[in-house]
Amino acid sequence: MTATPATPTTSTTPPAAQAPAQDTALDTALDTAYFRRWIAETNRLVRRDSARLTELDAVIGDGDHGANLVRGFGAVGAAVAEHRPATPGALLTLAGTTLTNTVGGASGPLFGTALRRTGKVLGDAGSPTVAELGAALGAGLKSVQKLGGAELGDATLVDALAPAVTALAEAAEADRPLREALDEAVRAARAGADATEPLEARKGRASYLGERSIGHQDAGANSVALLMEALRAAVDAPEATPLVPVEPGTVEEPAVAEEPVERQAPKTRTGRVGIVLVSHSKAVAESVAALAGALLGSVEPAPLAVAGGTPDGGIGTSAELITAAARSVDEGRGVAVLCDMGSAVLTVNALLGEEPSQLPEGARIVDAPFLEGAVAITLTSAIGGDLDAVLAAAEDARGYRKR
Repeated sequence: MTATPATPTTSTTPPAAQAPAQDTALDTALDTAYFRRWIAETNRLVRRDSARLTELDAVIGDGDHGANLVRGFGAVGAAVAEHRPATPGALLTLAGTTLTNTVGGASGPLFGTALRRTGKVLGDAGSPTVAELGAALGAGLKSVQKLGGAELGDATLVDALAPAVTALAEAAEADRPLREALDEAVRAARAGADATEPLEARKGRASYLGERSIGHQDAGANSVALLMEALRAAVDAPEATPLVPVEPGTVEEPAVAEEPVERQAPKTRTGRVGIVLVSHSKAVAESVAALAGALLGSVEPAPLAVAGGTPDGGIGTSAELITAAARSVDEGRGVAVLCDMGSAVLTVNALLGEEPSQLPEGARIVDAPFLEGAVAITLTSAIGGDLDAVLAAAEDARGYRKR
C-alpha cells in the first residue's frame, strides 16, 4: 500500500482515526466479565510457567509451588464457572476462599487472603475504577503482611506485590489510561520479583536456609508478577475467552471434606475445650492424637479431632478439614487449634481472620511444639480446664527446656 503525503488539511486525520482505539482502552470496564477473563488468563499463565515456578521453589522451598497454583487456580476457574458471581468483589472473594481451601502449601492462605480481602473491599461495586482497584489491592497486601509478617526486603511475594500496588495507585492518581496503569504495575511486579535474587530470605521455608537463600528468586514473587500480567492481558482478551477447564489428573476440583478422625468425649459430659491437631500429614496427626490419648490413663478423653494432610490423602493443609474438625469438637467452651508448621499456621490464621470466621466462636491457635503441646492441651481440657488454662498449658510446653 502506498502512503499518501500528509497535508495541512489531513494532518489531523490520524489522531481522529485512532480515537476509537484509545476510547476502547479508556472505557474498558473493570466489571465481572473482566475478572472472569483475568481468571482465564491466570490459568493460562500459571500453566505455562508451572515448571519454572516449581524449579524456583525446589531450590529454596518445597518444590510444589507451580503445581499448587495450577491446582488452585484450576479450582477457582471451576468455582467461578459454577457459581457465576455477579460482581467483581464477589468473584474475587470466591477466588480467595477457593484458593485457601484447595492449595495445601503456604501460597493457598497467602494468595487466598489477598484476593478475599480485595474482594471484600470492592464490595458490591459493579465496575470499580482503577483507583478503587488499586486501593482494594492495597488492602489485600496489608492482609498478607499481617498474616505472614513479611515486609519489603524479606524475599517474599510482598517484594513484588507492594511495588505493583504502589505503581497502580500512582498511575490512577495521574489519571493514566487503564492499559498504561496496568503496564506500570506489571513492570513494578517483575522488577520486584527479580530483586529478590540478591536478598536473604527472612520469611517462609526459604528462611531456613539463611545465607544460602541468596542468589535465588522467590517463587511467590514471580507468581505475583504473573497475576499482574494476567490483569493486564485481561484488558485485551476477547470476551469469548473460556475459563480453562479442570483437567482430570492435573487439577483437583474443590473436594468435600472427609469426616475427620475424632476422639470425642461421650455426650454425657459436655462443655469442655475442643482440641484440633493440624498437621501436613494425616498419619502424623493421628499418631500424635493416639499418643496424647494414651497418656491420659484413666482420665476421660477431651473432645479431639485431627485435620491431617489434604482431602485426597496427600501432604499439605486443608482449610475444609480444619473447619470440619473444629466444628466437630466445639462444645461451647472454645476450641484450641495446634498446628505443626508453615502453611498449617497460615491457613488457621487465615480462617480466624475471616469475617465472619469459619471456625467456631472462641477458637484460638496454640503456640507450642506439636507433640508436647498436644499432650499438654489434651490433658488440660480432659480434666476440665477452660480455654485460658489450655492455652497456659501450651505456653508451659513451649517453654519446657530439655537440657
